[in-house]
Amino acid sequence: APGTPPPCGAMDPTLGHPLRGVSVHHLSTTLLGHMKAAGLPRTALVYEIEEKVIRGVSASVVCPRDERLGSAYVDAIAWEDNAGIANFMLSYTWGYAVQDIVDALVYHCKANNLDPKRTYVWICCLCINQHRVQEARANKVDVPFEEFARHFGERV
Repeated sequence: APGTPPPCGAMDPTLGHPLRGVSVHHLSTTLLGHMKAAGLPRTALVYEIEEKVIRGVSASVVCPRDERLGSAYVDAIAWEDNAGIANFMLSYTWGYAVQDIVDALVYHCKANNLDPKRTYVWICCLCINQHRVQEARANKVDVPFEEFARHFGERV
């Protein structure tokens, strides 16, 4: 229909890129909106939003990396105001409050005169396909540290 945006990523060359990150703008608006819609407070910890928000938003999206249902959160969002090649990588724990992470990133943008719509952050919980992580856990498959270190090293 006229005015209907194309499917997620139809015009996004960064879709599926290993360095694709989420914009600070998206984190401070849409992600917090998804949390509210899921009945989660802004102070929810990262691990508390994994099922309902991170996997919930991406459950019906075909992953551009393996062409299976269920994508990384970052591949379930479209348009350059929301996602692009990361210019920052965030080191954090899943025990941090989402609001604290978002506030710190918003502050970083303001303090450094960065456009939140063009400041993209690689955050493992949003940029690694959590559907595949859960599948591996269910199958009792451990990711060897060497493999994790290789993937991490490719992004740093």
